[in-house]
Parts: sequence; structure tokens; C-alpha cells
Amino acid sequence: MKTEKHEKLEESSQEIAGFKADLEKLKEKAAHFSEEAKKEFDERVKELEELIKDAEAKYEELKVKTEENWNDLKDFVVLTNKALRHSFKYFMSHYRKKGE
Repeated sequence: MKTEKHEKLEESSQEIAGFKADLEKLKEKAAHFSEEAKKEFDERVKELEELIKDAEAKYEELKVKTEENWNDLKDFVVLTNKALRHSFKYFMSHYRKKGE
């Protein structure tokens, strides 16, 4: 039986996997960007990938926490998801049209 912790972490991991897949598709389309646009794009991709990497590392740590500790950290997971989702949507809204 899955606990709330496992469900929330699984949901977060699936969302991150979706972000990564969308980002990879956009990277392929970014090949035609001008040199200046490509440089800015690469910098923003790096920042976004670092946020994703940090979130994944924290989620891995949380997987081994006890249920008691999970209740204390649940708000962190929710806020991290919101922040990552916002950053990703902002990034995609800026570059999706350029990559299409």
C-alpha cells in the first residue's frame, strides 16, 4: 500500500520526467536559433536543469525519511513542485515559440 509520501514523490518524479522530455524536444528545435539566442537559451537551460537536479536529489533524500519526518517536510515538496513548475512554464513560454 502506497503512503501519501510515496504517492506525492512519485507524482513529483513523473512531473519532472515530463519537464525533462519537453526540454529535450525543445533543445532539438533550438538548433536553428541565432548564436546570441542559442547562448541565452543554453544558459537558461543550464539553470533549469540545475533546479531539476536539486529537486531530484532532495526527493531521493525524502524517500528514505520516516513518515513522521515526511509530515514535517511535505510542505517543502509542495512548494518545490510549485516553484519548479513555475520556472519551467516561464522558460517554456519564452522559448517554445522560438523552437517551433
